[in-house]
Amino acid sequence: MIVFWLAVVALTLLALAAVVLPLWLRRQQASLTQTDLNKALYKDRLLEIEQENQQGLADDREQLVTELQHNLLDDIPESSLKAETRYSAWVLLVSLVFVATVPVGLYYYLGSAKQVQHWQSIIQQMPELSNKVLLAQGGPVSEQELTDFALGLRTKLYQDPNDSRGWFLLAKVGQAMNRLDVMTDAAEKAYALDADSPNVLVVYLQSLFYSGDAMAKARAERLLVATLQKMPNQLELWSLYSFLAVEQQQYSLAIERWQKMLSLVDSGSERAQMLNKNIQFAQAQIAQQSQAQAQQQQQSSLSTETPTSEPNYSVTVNLQDGLVAPESSFLFVFAKAVNGPPMPLAAKRIAHPKFPLTVTLSDKDSMMEGLKLSQQAEFYISARLSYDNNAQTTTGDWEGKSSTISQGSDLPISLLINTPL
Repeated sequence: MIVFWLAVVALTLLALAAVVLPLWLRRQQASLTQTDLNKALYKDRLLEIEQENQQGLADDREQLVTELQHNLLDDIPESSLKAETRYSAWVLLVSLVFVATVPVGLYYYLGSAKQVQHWQSIIQQMPELSNKVLLAQGGPVSEQELTDFALGLRTKLYQDPNDSRGWFLLAKVGQAMNRLDVMTDAAEKAYALDADSPNVLVVYLQSLFYSGDAMAKARAERLLVATLQKMPNQLELWSLYSFLAVEQQQYSLAIERWQKMLSLVDSGSERAQMLNKNIQFAQAQIAQQSQAQAQQQQQSSLSTETPTSEPNYSVTVNLQDGLVAPESSFLFVFAKAVNGPPMPLAAKRIAHPKFPLTVTLSDKDSMMEGLKLSQQAEFYISARLSYDNNAQTTTGDWEGKSSTISQGSDLPISLLINTPL
């Protein structure tokens, strides 16, 4: 701010010089022109008196010269000079007041001067804000203090854009403020600078999950699974993995992941108590789901729907030697026409498969009304192992395909997943 106000003073003096200097030069020019004119008139009149005296026309030469001298002095009266001086002084004073106050006042009210002062005060208070926000010193943190801390962090990161910890902190502050835009932008920059940090990875994955974008969430899940294979004891990654299972209502899987976390913490710790409560919650959800399924099966058994005979194809799926399916993987088994639409005729999804396994496909597994497996003379069956719940083929998936199958065939169908995608 000191540099700014010095610049204001310098510009004000420059503006005053631009106003006053022309007035001063004009006054000097006017003064010189009047003096020269009076001298010329005096000399001309004195010459005329001399000529009249030589011609005998002047009665009293001395008296005429004396009067001429008095008239010369009267042509530049003192009152006129004082008036000119007073006029110039008023112009100078008005110019000074205008240049010094009006621009400064306009800047103060229209130029965000208060915001600049507030920003400068935040920069000076950053050590205290850092202790309060990061170390919980000085009581609860208000929303305004979080906003101020974020502004100070942005200033610091503008000066040092390669500070991965600073970007990580800004992402966490954005998360606390419910500012997904701030969190996402900062998390992406932190991850680009330090992708191996578990803390950075967690906040980056959280930003992807919170985005609501299906592709971003699928990418986050694949990245999470791959990272857990490298860092199997990272609690925060397991916590995010468990949250993902709960979001997908896969409560059995969530229990498995929380139990994994229990093995990594002290049994009597506060976190262990919280994990046990989470497991109890998931078990209650599973009980509710089982009750709902039982009611649905009971209603189905009481229905009077006429049974229909339709072809069923039993498919046995296995993995090639050396290929291991992660606990979070999904198996997609689908049938497609040999010479027909690319849409699957029938499909099934199996969460967390245990190999070898057997799947049955029939018209009940049809993907579209009017497009049934029994309507195709020839088809083939494909099985794809995916690390996430994304039905679209992604890099890292594995696949196996059968040969052509004729409608009504009762030959056993076996698939071996052995082709990386």
